[in-house]
Amino acid sequence: MKKTNIINMILVILFLCILIAMIVQLLPLIRQVIENRHDESSVATYISSIGWRGIPAIISLAALQVVIPVIPAAAVGVLAGLSYGIYWAPLMLLGGIALGNLFVVFSVRQLDSFISKRVKHNPKHKSLLSKEKLEKIKKPEIVAFFLFLIPFLSGVGPYLFAETKVSLWKYTVAAVAGSLPFTIVYVFLGNVISQGSYTTAIITGAIVVVAVVFVLIFKKKIMDKIMDGCG
Repeated sequence: MKKTNIINMILVILFLCILIAMIVQLLPLIRQVIENRHDESSVATYISSIGWRGIPAIISLAALQVVIPVIPAAAVGVLAGLSYGIYWAPLMLLGGIALGNLFVVFSVRQLDSFISKRVKHNPKHKSLLSKEKLEKIKKPEIVAFFLFLIPFLSGVGPYLFAETKVSLWKYTVAAVAGSLPFTIVYVFLGNVISQGSYTTAIITGAIVVVAVVFVLIFKKKIMDKIMDGCG
């Protein structure tokens, strides 16, 4: 085994150990986020109670929701907005999203024979995107950007693009940029709730739901047009 491969494997093992430690440390918070996804105020109270440790907790949650899809991104975003406001929360969330994507793509590329089967043998993913299609795209990072604009599809992004030759840094920048619009919306929603502006929160939430439903209904057509445009 080449020296570079040995170093990469050591890094992957180190990252996995860090990931396990993060999950163990954040398990109570993760459980609260999942159980209280419709009432983040109680979780925000918990975040406030742990002081400065809430900052790495939010960043870690944002990273983990990339790795573990069961953690709802919307709940994490609203929680961040409730706890840290419109200015700091997006920075924390986007930092976590960048770390999560870097971790997944790097790990998948190093452990391809074990992890990549998750995508290769899943026909649902192939109906929209596939390794073969992406390899024909001149700038796959553009496709990554648009994929992250679509809720509930962005979760497959790291696993799909790890199978391509796209630059790790270009992919990460595209993922963060694509995550920005909904991140701001979720943070704004949490911020207005913290200020007691429930009417604004309801209107914002309704707009988000309509936008998500529209995108999910036409997701295949949208992705087909993106692929055609980037080909």
